[in-house]
Amino acid sequence: MTNNVTFVTAYLKVYDLDYDESRTFEKRLEFFMKIVHLNINICLFVSPEYKDTFDLISTKHKNLNIIEVLSIEDLEITKLGNKNADLLNLPDIRNHVKDTSNYMFLMNSKIEFIKKTIDINPFNNEYFCWFDFSLPYIFKDLEKSILKLKIYSECSFIHEPFITMPGCWSFKYGNIAVLKESVCWRFCGGFLMGDKNSLLSFYDVSISHFEDFLRLTKNLVWEVNYWAWLEAEGYISPIWYLADHNDTIINIPTQVVKTSDYISN
Repeated sequence: MTNNVTFVTAYLKVYDLDYDESRTFEKRLEFFMKIVHLNINICLFVSPEYKDTFDLISTKHKNLNIIEVLSIEDLEITKLGNKNADLLNLPDIRNHVKDTSNYMFLMNSKIEFIKKTIDINPFNNEYFCWFDFSLPYIFKDLEKSILKLKIYSECSFIHEPFITMPGCWSFKYGNIAVLKESVCWRFCGGFLMGDKNSLLSFYDVSISHFEDFLRLTKNLVWEVNYWAWLEAEGYISPIWYLADHNDTIINIPTQVVKTSDYISN
C-alpha cells in the first residue's frame, strides 16, 4: 500500500525540569515510537537537546524525517508574541506549572510545523496530519487506535478541500471574555488532518490574525482558544467531529475518508 499522508509532530524543550514524573521525555518517547513502528511517513521538529537521540532513531527508521532542529525562540508565533510583550499575560485559570509562555507558544505553532513540512514535502504527499508527540498515551484501546492511524496513512479521501478537527464542544465559540481566561475545548488540539492547500491557508490565516487576537485577549492562550476564535470569526471552516482526549480523537468522519478504507469506531 502507498503512504498518502505525512504525519507531523514536534518535541521541543519547554521546561527546565519535568513537571510530571509520568510524562518524562523517556516515557513520551515510548509512545512516540509506537507510531514510528507503524512505518508511516513522519516528519519531526526537535530542539537541539534531543537532536542526537532522534538522529539515531532516524537512521534505523527511514520513515522518520527530521525536518528542522530549532528552539521555541525560533518559531514565528514566538517572534510575533515577543513583538507584543505587553500583551503576553497568562490566563488566571490554568495549570500554573504546565501552562507557561513557552508552552503556549509551542501549542500555537502546530500549524507552523505543518506549513514547514508542506514546503519541503519529503514524502511528496498531498495530505498532512498533525499529532501530538506522545498521542498514544491517551488511547484506551492502544492496539486498535494505532492500527487506525496506519489505515489512515493509506486512505483515499473523498471530501476535498478539507481540514478535519476533533472537539469536545459541539457549538462554535468566540466569547473573548472567556477565551482569554480559561481553556476552550471546541477543538481537542492534539490531532488534525487536511489537504496541503487547505492547511497552507490555515497557516496564512493563523499568522495574519495572531496579533489581532493578542490585542483582543491581552493574554497568551492555548491554540484551541485561538482556533475557536478563528472559526467563530469565519476565518476557518474545518469539518468538526465530536471527540474527547481518548481514542475518539482520531475518529475521522466517514464523509472525509473513503468508506471502503475506513475502520469502524
